[in-house]
Order: sequence, then structure tokens, then C-alpha cells
Amino acid sequence: MENKRYHIVIASIIFAIVAWSSVNLRNEYTVALRIPVILDEFRAGVALKYPVPKSVTAHFKGTGWALAGLYLSPDIKYYIDVPSLRPENFIVTGRDLLEHVKLPVTLQVVDVQPETLILALGEYREKSVPLIPHVTLEYREGFGKVGPMRLVPESVGIAGTKSIVASITEWPTIYRKLENVRSDIDVDLPLEEPQNYAVQLSRASVRLHVSVQPFAEKTFAGIRVIAAGAPAGREVVFIPSRMDVIVRGGIEQLSRISSSDFQATVDYQSLVEDSTGVATPSVTAPADVKVISRKPERLQFIIRKRM
Repeated sequence: MENKRYHIVIASIIFAIVAWSSVNLRNEYTVALRIPVILDEFRAGVALKYPVPKSVTAHFKGTGWALAGLYLSPDIKYYIDVPSLRPENFIVTGRDLLEHVKLPVTLQVVDVQPETLILALGEYREKSVPLIPHVTLEYREGFGKVGPMRLVPESVGIAGTKSIVASITEWPTIYRKLENVRSDIDVDLPLEEPQNYAVQLSRASVRLHVSVQPFAEKTFAGIRVIAAGAPAGREVVFIPSRMDVIVRGGIEQLSRISSSDFQATVDYQSLVEDSTGVATPSVTAPADVKVISRKPERLQFIIRKRM
């Protein structure tokens, strides 16, 4: 008996849904649909003079049944016949939408954005521009990057009209965040897609290479302090004359460098203008090696005639 009641309840719900849908789908509605723009026979060596978007947004009005047919059709696209274009401007407005889009049902076009497309061919140009990695790396504790982040290749070919190509000086990758990094990175990194058809790229992705090593600290002793820019007849005596530095870097990297790879300098003119008799050297370290501390931090100095 209970099972029969459940069947009656379920059947009633289904009947109500069908009845409600049947009534409401007869009413008229307005909906927005994003339609991909397809350039027919868009071949190499052809450049569009003006930016043509990769999609348009159209607002359609019709009954619920007609609009349902619109959404159930997977192949609605806005086609542009590129071989028919010329250097002269050809303007397409929203009223021309149905000439470029095949709809499965009859609907009223209310609005199209952008309202106007200007189509024309321009003077074709190519050039290479450097690639810019748009990447954030977060390392596991005790690990870090050694050496520069590298993209292979380092540049990409771009093509378009003379004016558009001249305005582009670099090209970014997509944004990617890598977390808990503890080993070398060698991944495929897609390039940012052009927002419109006015720019063409020679490739869609590059390889990202990053050397990652466990980090350690190491002391390098006996780095000589030099007064930069001292005139020929003068010399600066630092007390003490050498200093030690503690640095942090990749274990393999630290094993390959020595004290001679560091420079400790003080600008001579700043010493002349100083009234304290104490100087703080500037330490230059190899790339990706971070100076943690210096001993001593400050040095006494004496300026005298060169003997």
C-alpha cells in the first residue's frame, strides 16, 4: 500500500513539472548567448587591419520552446569569410548577424555586442618579442631557486599589421602558481592567448625551467675591503682590512664559489665626506646567493697619502 502511495506522489510531481514547463515554455523570454567568431580560411600571411573579437554576445527573444532549441544546438558560430575581405573597410552591424550565424530556430535578434565589426586586410608584418614568465613559486622550507628562471624558447614570433606588431614589445605566459616546490621545474607553460584575431602567435606554449636546490648557510672569510674611486695619490686603510660574510644559497651552488667571488667596497667620496671615521662596506655576491650577515658590520678607516 505504501509503495502505491509513493508511485502516486512521484507521478503527481512529474505531471506538475511537465504541466508547468509546458505553460511557461509558451511565454516569450530574452536570453544572452556568447557566440564564437570563426574566421573561414584564415591563412598565414594575412593580417586583419582592426581587432576582431573571438566571440560576440547576442541577445535573442523568443518563446521558451525556441530558446530551448537554441541552447540545445552545440554548433552556433559567427562565420566570417576572410578570402572575401579587401583593404577597404567592410562594416558588419548587429542587423547582419543572421547572415553570419545559422540558427536552428526562428528568433528575434534584440542586441549584439560589439554592435559593429570593421573588417579589412592590412599590411602583414612579423617579428620576435621576448617572453615574460607570469609565475609565482612558493618553495618548501629549506629549498630555493638557483640561477635565473628560464623559458625555452625565450621569444615568440608575432604577426599582424604593421602598426599592431610595432606596438607589441613583449608577450606574457599565462599566470601559474606552483606551491611546495622542492625539486627542479621543467613544465610546459601556455602563452597568454591573443584577445582578438588581430595578433597571431607562432607557438602556443614554452618550457619553463627552474633549478631548485636545498638551501644552506656558509661562511666565506677573508674578503678584502676596497675603497672604490680613490685617487692615485691617496689610499684608504681599513681596520680590519678584511671581513667575513655568511650567505645562504643552494648547496651545490655554495660548493662551487669561493671568497674571491665576493667584493666588499666603499665609495671613496663617501669616506671623504664622513665625519665618524667608520664605514659600512657594500658586499656584492654571486647571483641567487643572499648575504645574511657580515663580520664586522662596520670598519674604521684612515685616509692617507699613498707611500
